Amino acid sequence: MFEDQDIHSVPSISIHSRLERDILKVLLYFDVFNHPVKAEEIYSFLPSNSTNPVEIARQCQTFPLNEYIAEEQGMYFLLARKNSVHQRLEKESRAYRRWNIALVMAHIIRRFPFVRGIFVSGELSKGVASKEGDIDFVIVTAENRLWICRTLLILFKKIFLLNKKKYYCLNHFVSENHLEFEVRNVYSAIEVATLKPLYNFALFEKYMNANSWVSEFLPNWEFIEQRFASVISKPSILQRLLELPFADNLSTRFDAWLMERWRDIWKKRYSYLPDEKRDHLFQCSSFISTAYGEDFLNKILSSYEKRLAKFGIQNLEEEDLLLPVYEK
Repeated sequence: MFEDQDIHSVPSISIHSRLERDILKVLLYFDVFNHPVKAEEIYSFLPSNSTNPVEIARQCQTFPLNEYIAEEQGMYFLLARKNSVHQRLEKESRAYRRWNIALVMAHIIRRFPFVRGIFVSGELSKGVASKEGDIDFVIVTAENRLWICRTLLILFKKIFLLNKKKYYCLNHFVSENHLEFEVRNVYSAIEVATLKPLYNFALFEKYMNANSWVSEFLPNWEFIEQRFASVISKPSILQRLLELPFADNLSTRFDAWLMERWRDIWKKRYSYLPDEKRDHLFQCSSFISTAYGEDFLNKILSSYEKRLAKFGIQNLEEEDLLLPVYEK
């Protein structure tokens, strides 16, 4: 959950080494979410690979970093933050309960026609859950059936869930042969790296292999297959039966027709947005659909950039911030 708070005062400290700078960059990124991080997490998200978690912990507790980094219960955060560890522990406790809800929702979603994979993204994928936060799902669909799948799932939300999305937030769909993430920056790298599969581990593994570019931003991050080997992958018999009426070429054209209808809906509903921005937030193609009512990506990375500047980290490489958000 995006919980940005401004940093009002920053001590005048000189960063002596690349490692110190990189540690600070990770802490500043997660500070945007008021999220303290462990040494192992800093290591996983570090933009360089010349160290280890033990050395990171030592650096955080010695000069100059210890002048503006605090530690509590093995978690590191900026001195200006108060109760951040307590808040993370609360969110972790809530996430355990929220995860069980996500599993139930996944059992429902995987029975819908043309759902081929279900992954959890957002804050729950990082093991925390705020009170106001949603359960964010990434849905992988069959090829040329994305919009049929999406429409049926949204109709279910509107009719049976009274259009509430707290436990059923479906903002990102991709088809099974187009898994590579197009926008590449520190935010998207962390989001991909922290995805958790709920259905179809084999497809999840394919997704991760398609996005191996993540290692360019997070060279220490490792995809450990054993953590997810127990994820259910067996297709539902009900799903197979529901797909039978959509097996012909006419359904391919119907899928394309639905895509255009959704494009028209978003154009009318968000007519106040510039075309370029709307097309980015509400992507419409045969292989991807995104629906983000707010431009969180720009807000998050803009806030991150401000933090870097306030701490005097000016010699940024292009990937430290991001390419213009609407560029492909």
